[in-house]
Amino acid sequence: MKLDRDFFTSPTGQVVLVAAVLLLGVLAVRWQRQPQPALPAAKPAPVVALPKTLTREGVRLPKPAPPPVAAVAPVAANPAAPAPARPRELPLVLFAAPPETPPAPVPPTAPYGRLISCRTVLALESNRLETPIIGLVTEDVWHAGRRVIPAGAEVHGRAALDRARERIAAQGVWRIVWRTPDADNGTELAVDGLVLDRDVDPATGAWGESDGSAGLRGQIVRTSDDRELKLFAATFLASATGALQDSRLTTGLLGEASVPVSSARNAVLAGSGAVLRNYAQELRESIARDGFYLRVPAGKSFYLYVTQTLDRSQARRAPALAQTAAPSHP
Repeated sequence: MKLDRDFFTSPTGQVVLVAAVLLLGVLAVRWQRQPQPALPAAKPAPVVALPKTLTREGVRLPKPAPPPVAAVAPVAANPAAPAPARPRELPLVLFAAPPETPPAPVPPTAPYGRLISCRTVLALESNRLETPIIGLVTEDVWHAGRRVIPAGAEVHGRAALDRARERIAAQGVWRIVWRTPDADNGTELAVDGLVLDRDVDPATGAWGESDGSAGLRGQIVRTSDDRELKLFAATFLASATGALQDSRLTTGLLGEASVPVSSARNAVLAGSGAVLRNYAQELRESIARDGFYLRVPAGKSFYLYVTQTLDRSQARRAPALAQTAAPSHP
């Protein structure tokens, strides 16, 4: 025992003791650094599917309550005792979906370049171009099974003189006015178009050579035409009416003179003579200015060639006409 104590107190024993402590420390560190074996993962517990039971209970709809019937309540023995409260039955009410508003009807339309058959109402003369062109539509204008322009509607335009072709021309804005026994009466539609001549044989329906040509053809009086004799005839009639008047002789300072008698016959002859003289003067001026005189009679057939899309939604009517419009016929 003394030997062991002396050994550990000696320098050699202390070195051995320090070496043993260091060796134990190194072994402990290496043991801690070694990877530890992973523990086995725990298995999840199996899920047991439990049976499910669905229970659906039907609900009986209450019957609709009968309409209340007025009845005389019996006189209770004890007026102070309150009557037993009757459970309130809710009526069965079905709410229908609100009706859909029908879409507004789309006004009829027609594509570009429609030909509207018309006929003049007033006579047109080349010396009086301030006279408007007024026509009536003679045939309905249809497109896609819908009537766009009805027959009987009025067309209004402005006349011009085509000196190169010796015709009455009209181009620009035209107004179509409905004259129908329905709610559209008085409706106005402004369109762009021009006048084309219509030459159709009413008996055979065959088209003539000038059908569809620009302008309105009419009766022409030229300076080199024998039709100018009508001008001299008119002048002759104007002079002859003065000779047909009743007159009486009067004596004055210069001798006897013939003075027209104041009578109804003389008044008619004098008025006719003045009208014929004015007419002859206008013909002279027209022939001198234009080289010809043109007259288109009333009832002349023509086409109104529309140079735009016919859209009835662009038609307008005065508010006063809209209030007094007749109801539309089915």
